[in-house]
Amino acid sequence: MTTDLTSTLTNLPKIDLHRHLEGSVRPATVAHICKSHNIPLPTYDPAELEPYVRLSAPAANLRGFLAPFRTIKFCFVDVEAIARIAFEVVEDAYLDNIAYVEFRFSPEFMAFYHRMSMTDVMDGIADGFDAAMRLYPIVAKMIVSISRDLSTETMGMPWPSGAEIAQLAIDYAGRGVVGLDLAGNESGYPPELFVEAFSMARSAGLGVTVHAGEDDGPNSVRGAIEHLGATRIGHGVRIVHDPAVVQLAIDRGVTLEVCPTSNVYTHAVDSFADHPLRRLYECGVRVTLNTDDPRVCGIVLSNEYALAMEQFGFTLPDIHRTLEFARESAFSRIPLPLGSLAP
Repeated sequence: MTTDLTSTLTNLPKIDLHRHLEGSVRPATVAHICKSHNIPLPTYDPAELEPYVRLSAPAANLRGFLAPFRTIKFCFVDVEAIARIAFEVVEDAYLDNIAYVEFRFSPEFMAFYHRMSMTDVMDGIADGFDAAMRLYPIVAKMIVSISRDLSTETMGMPWPSGAEIAQLAIDYAGRGVVGLDLAGNESGYPPELFVEAFSMARSAGLGVTVHAGEDDGPNSVRGAIEHLGATRIGHGVRIVHDPAVVQLAIDRGVTLEVCPTSNVYTHAVDSFADHPLRRLYECGVRVTLNTDDPRVCGIVLSNEYALAMEQFGFTLPDIHRTLEFARESAFSRIPLPLGSLAP
């Protein structure tokens, strides 16, 4: 890729609809917070900590991909730490010239290890986002995620239900929450189990996005659309194995939040050569490009745009079209002038 094109992609105002807050934390911040609170880590040196919080190669599966979070989870110690983290993740998005970003996160996961309340987590994130947006010309919104495979039985303590998490999202709509997400291991936890929570979210005017078709097949995507009313699907790449589900997504105008590097790192696809992004785009599916967990994957969104061009034959007009899909699919109006998205 030429220097001029790399510069064009870097300078292009971008939209990231699928970006996990927990996977966006700076290693130096993990080290500093944990050291300040006497929380044991393998090392407090940020460079030496990197192998524990970042993947250098594809994992064997989604479970292996999540290994860095065993370390990252310890930095969510209190409201002040979470506000700092929230500020920094928005700052990092701004530094990649992202104009609009929706960060998703699991407040129950972030609250668990230091026995915080979920409202403290929400307040910390809202405070950090507000501070960053006062300083930088970026709009950052929140999507609250239900961890589908976590429960009182699996975590060993009382655990919030999906409906309780949905109500938390609704309660914070005035502070920047724009959507509800379903995340975690798809196998054994189909969308049908979460109908009540997502009905609540839709009734309150929140957007609905669901992780599906990442480590389970096309029926997971069908269930998310038909039972939960999802207008966006996180990843969704495995719909390519069922033309009927591909057509369902097209007919319903559903947008796929595709994260190419993450899809290879989780083994949702075996390699970039096997990635269906181009096929889905060409057959009319509304695809967007996103980062998923930028710090864990060691990427920025500009990398994913370059990857789409180098690996999948996307042209600059194609990139602009995916940006239009993202603009149209965002759960909040994008007030910042992105300029003309036409090439």
